[in-house]
Amino acid sequence: MVPDSTEDNKVNYYPMKFIDQMERNKHMVLLYDSTEYAYWIISRYFLNGLENSESCILVTADKPEIIEEQLAKEGINVNLYKKKHSLRVYQIEKSDDNKHDALATLKQIREDATKGMKPPYRFVGRTITETETKVGMELGLVLEKTGHEHFDEFDCSQMCYYDISKIESSMRQKWISGLLKNHHYVIYASKPDKAVAFETALLEDEEAL
Repeated sequence: MVPDSTEDNKVNYYPMKFIDQMERNKHMVLLYDSTEYAYWIISRYFLNGLENSESCILVTADKPEIIEEQLAKEGINVNLYKKKHSLRVYQIEKSDDNKHDALATLKQIREDATKGMKPPYRFVGRTITETETKVGMELGLVLEKTGHEHFDEFDCSQMCYYDISKIESSMRQKWISGLLKNHHYVIYASKPDKAVAFETALLEDEEAL
């Protein structure tokens, strides 16, 4: 079902309000089943950063023009912020999925993606482009775990995002569990009656009871 993307719906959409209250320098995961809802969240996340004089970078295997068009549709003046070197869509190659030195891979991508830009940084994206196979998902969990364990070293804010409809089904439970353990916040961008957003520390508190 394609959502009604009126401004009123955006204002009342809980994950949008949640994004506005998030602290900086946190590691968040965005799960979605609709690209339109996903770009509501991604664009709001970037707008908040741009208005705060942060440099915003989206890491993707897609063509930058496709992403830039989506961001522009959601009200971001892409050309203006690109000229200011405060917004960039950084394209990675799918061959990067074969790299197994997780920390070195993350550091290299950060270094390459931020050239010519000034901190503080706000990232959106993921370093694993293949989530439809067990091998790709296993490697993705390793990268997410490594990135979270060393997150303070990167001194940035980051949103990882995944289309849950493309996740390899037999790995689904392990994958979701791993993502929850290795992020500070989670947002599920879906229809308003299904969308949720919360701090993952709440799950740890529940387990401790």
